[in-house]
Amino acid sequence: MEPQLLLAAQTELGECPVWDADRNTLFFMDIIGQTLHAYDWASGKDRVMPLPALGGALALSRDGRLIAGLQTGIHTIDPLSGAVTFLVDPEPDKPDHRLNEGKCDPQGRFWVGSISILGRFPTGCLYRLEKDGRVTQVLDRISVPNTLAWQPDGQHMLFADSVTKQVWRFRYDAETGAIGERKVFIDTSDYKGMPDGIAVDADGGVWIAEFGGGAVHHYSAQGKLEGTVRVPASQVTSCVFAGPDLDRLVIITTKRLLDDRARQEQPHSGDLFIIEPGISGLPPHLYG
Repeated sequence: MEPQLLLAAQTELGECPVWDADRNTLFFMDIIGQTLHAYDWASGKDRVMPLPALGGALALSRDGRLIAGLQTGIHTIDPLSGAVTFLVDPEPDKPDHRLNEGKCDPQGRFWVGSISILGRFPTGCLYRLEKDGRVTQVLDRISVPNTLAWQPDGQHMLFADSVTKQVWRFRYDAETGAIGERKVFIDTSDYKGMPDGIAVDADGGVWIAEFGGGAVHHYSAQGKLEGTVRVPASQVTSCVFAGPDLDRLVIITTKRLLDDRARQEQPHSGDLFIIEPGISGLPPHLYG
C-alpha cells in the first residue's frame, strides 16, 4: 500500500485525528500551532480555528460538540464557531503539563493522559472523565501517554507509555470503567521510533503509528504483526479510519523534532496521507 497525499497541512505537530460521520469531516489538531483543523471530506477544504492553549486530545460528544484536552484542562469546542468552553482541569497544580492522547470508551467516558512540556519525565497520568463531570486518576508515573483504544470484545483496553516501547492490554470493566490486570500486548522494542496513535478496524485489528520510524504497523486482534505501511515522513503521530464507509485510513505526520536538514529532505512532514487498507474501521465512541 502506497500512501497518497491527502492534505498538505504542514502542521508543526499534527495529532488527534477524529472522523465525524455526521458532518463528513475529519478533525485534527496542530498542537504547537494551537489550531483545530476541520477537513471537509467532500470539498477537500481545510478550515482552521485557533485554540487558546496547547492541545493534545480530541473526541466527539453526543451533543454535537467536540471534547478536547488542552494545556489548561478539558474543554468542549463548538465545531461551527470554534468557541471553547472550559469543563475541568485534572491537574490544576501542574501548569508545566498539557493533556495528551484522549479517547472515549464504549460507555461514553472520556479518557485523557497528561504529559510534561519540559521533557519526557514520568510525571504524567491517565484520567477518566465520567459522564457526570467527575474526574478519576487511573494511572500515574506516565512519561508519554499514547496508543489508547478499546478492543471490540468490550473487555480490554489498550494503552502505552511510549518511552517503554510496550503496548499494554488491560482488563476493562465496562460497568465501572475500572481497569485490572495488565499484560504486554505488543512489544515494539524493535521500532526505530516509538508507538504513538492507534486505530481499530472491524476485525479488532490495530494500526499503530510509529513516531520516528516513518511507518504504520498493522497487527491482528491477538497482537500479531500483519503488515507495515511506509510513509514518506519519519514523524508519524496517528491514524484514523475515515470516509463515509470508514474504508480509508488517514495517516497524520509532523515536523516535530526534525532539524532543518531533515525538514528539507522530508518536505511532506506535517501533511496527511491516505491509504485503502482493504478493511473498514469502527466508528469513534462518543462522550456522554
